[in-house]
Amino acid sequence: MSQINTENKAIWNANADYWDAKMGTAGNDWHLELIAPSTIELLNLKPATRLLDIGCGNGLFARRMQAKGIQVTAFDFAEQNIKNALAYPSEGIEYRVLDATDYEQLMQLGRHTFDAAVANMVLMDIPEIEPLFKVLTRLLRPKGCFVFSISHPCFNSEEVKHVEDGLIIRSYHQTRIEKGEAIRKQPQLQYYFHRPISIYMQMAFQYGFVVDGIEEPVFKEAYRGIFTKVPPALIVRIRKT
Repeated sequence: MSQINTENKAIWNANADYWDAKMGTAGNDWHLELIAPSTIELLNLKPATRLLDIGCGNGLFARRMQAKGIQVTAFDFAEQNIKNALAYPSEGIEYRVLDATDYEQLMQLGRHTFDAAVANMVLMDIPEIEPLFKVLTRLLRPKGCFVFSISHPCFNSEEVKHVEDGLIIRSYHQTRIEKGEAIRKQPQLQYYFHRPISIYMQMAFQYGFVVDGIEEPVFKEAYRGIFTKVPPALIVRIRKT
């Protein structure tokens, strides 16, 4: 996994400028219609609270939350993503280059520092998620929450085939590593680490979290086809007990 993580970082550095051009200041329809509204609702943060943005990319969500008066620390393991994030107005946001698979690096952020953490469409891109769940029990304050969104493992993976007015699911329960394209014509294919929902839940329970919020948003516009009927993304809130 260490070798894969190194390659994964190189891929995200190679794709960073292309993603930045496509996402820009507002984000694409996935972010605007599916991810951001449900995530903000589940976070339910008041001004001046502290948020950790995990795998922040070009800082799109960090800027959105900072505009609401939230104190944001945001990190990504791809240096080019952080370079692009810093090119936007970033007053009130602390950016760092950190690896979400490295427990010791993450502990540098400080015990009981954050009221909440968020990972927008990130965990399925990370080869090892246990270090992150483990460290969040230390980084979050009592009753702190972690909201994460992922490609829906049931309905949106390389093993799901779209057919007329439906889906064929060829595999779900087995973990696997795939490569695919999230944005058309991106420079390099990216890794996907498919996990059934139970693995995320078991990881949360193992490290003392409870699930207290969940959303499965769908698109409203008919041009999105089957994803107006089945959710392409899963958004979960877990909380320290």
